[in-house]
Amino acid sequence: MLLLPFTLGLYGIDEPSAGTLSEPLRIMIALMIAAVIGGSIVQYPMVGFSILAGFLPFLGLLRRELIPSIGYQSNEPLTLIGAAVGTLLFIRIASNRWISVKNTTTKLAIALLVVMILQIFNPSQGGILVGLGGALFYIGPLLWFFVGRHHGGKQTLASIGTVLLITSIIAAMVGLRQQFGEMSNVERYWMVVSKYKQFLTNDVVRVFGASLSFGEYVTLMSMGAMVAWARFLQRKYLYALPFLFISGTIFLSSSRAGVVMLLAGCIISWSFLDKRAATRIPRIILGVAIGVAGLLIGLNQTRSLVLDRNAAIFVDHQVEGLTDPLGSERSTAVKHAGLVEIGFTSGIRNPIGQGLGSTTIAGRRFSQGGTDSEDGTFSTELDFTNIIVSTGFVGGILYIVLMGRMSWVIIKLWDVRRASSSLEWIAIAVVTFGNWLQGGYYAPSILIWTCFGIMDKLLEQDAPALVSGKIVSRVLSLLPERFRPFGRTGLSH
Repeated sequence: MLLLPFTLGLYGIDEPSAGTLSEPLRIMIALMIAAVIGGSIVQYPMVGFSILAGFLPFLGLLRRELIPSIGYQSNEPLTLIGAAVGTLLFIRIASNRWISVKNTTTKLAIALLVVMILQIFNPSQGGILVGLGGALFYIGPLLWFFVGRHHGGKQTLASIGTVLLITSIIAAMVGLRQQFGEMSNVERYWMVVSKYKQFLTNDVVRVFGASLSFGEYVTLMSMGAMVAWARFLQRKYLYALPFLFISGTIFLSSSRAGVVMLLAGCIISWSFLDKRAATRIPRIILGVAIGVAGLLIGLNQTRSLVLDRNAAIFVDHQVEGLTDPLGSERSTAVKHAGLVEIGFTSGIRNPIGQGLGSTTIAGRRFSQGGTDSEDGTFSTELDFTNIIVSTGFVGGILYIVLMGRMSWVIIKLWDVRRASSSLEWIAIAVVTFGNWLQGGYYAPSILIWTCFGIMDKLLEQDAPALVSGKIVSRVLSLLPERFRPFGRTGLSH
């Protein structure tokens, strides 16, 4: 397998600007990394998942650093590693009949997979190649739910959280260097050839850290910040330092959504410290009042700071948008709300969907004869409305129900186990809400669905009656037989 791409490089590859061996060498590197990740997950799951969590956040950095030696490729084999390994491991799990079809979450995930597979062939998106490209962004990450559920465990969940925190700190350092230091020639070249468009002004750019996009960079840092915050809430006070560092970097990145979601993650995870469910809503209300007041006071204080030009642009962008989200000319809150509305109404206007490639970069990468045109691509910037557009009414409903189910699983797992990793994922689920299955977010989507699978498995082990519906069956069994809707055996049939 490793020699095959090298052979292809000698015969038939015609891209002189990148070098004859550019593509096969990248394929060979991708195969080696995929072999290490896939083999480790099978043999030593905790090690394998840790390697996965350590590799994916630096995918963009690795891709860029390979440019001087082996050139640039628009169709990067390295970006396929996550989807390819997940697919192979899923095939192995499914062929051995290791999937628990009695589990409710698994049933929902399988149903959504079936709808997504059918959408690969939707002609509205511009061809089957576009559909296959979209499948990499939607089906690829979702398959990791089954991989995590089969191979993962509670130690794996904790180790992934630690790796997320470490990678977030490193990514924040890289981002700050890009933002306030100087970008390397490779980074500048990559911005040009990849048509990077995240500019605040003509010469001030939103940075991307070690990732392939600004959005993924902020999302990964938010996940790491929530790990630190949850551990701080568990009285591990040294974690306040990385939390403050990462949170400050998110603020300076100019991501207003990142700041709002970070605040929401902190408030909601704090409310779940109370074991009594009835008091969580009042704690959330109190947390919102304190958080919003503190944020507004802090934003007003920043107006008096003396900053250099670049820092002032980022800070002013945050202050204007967050203090006046509906009226500011530089605020995009109304625009984002409009995109969400379009996403929901799309399911009514086009109930059969527009195909998986219609809301991902596959739409512009593989349509129009392979050009990078914007034609044929539309994103609502939230995963559930993107899936409504892509898969239609049925797929959208299935995904929203699956989101609700996973939210319930995460909360119940925390109530049952009271483990730090469970609280971490309550916070992460909040801060990444709307990006659980976001096309083009290579690292977050895969890691989120891997850990969702692990948590679903842990809840089934710790409280099987909650997961399998046995509690309902037991309640029905107490009724006289003529009043049981499913006969003597309750819900078992």
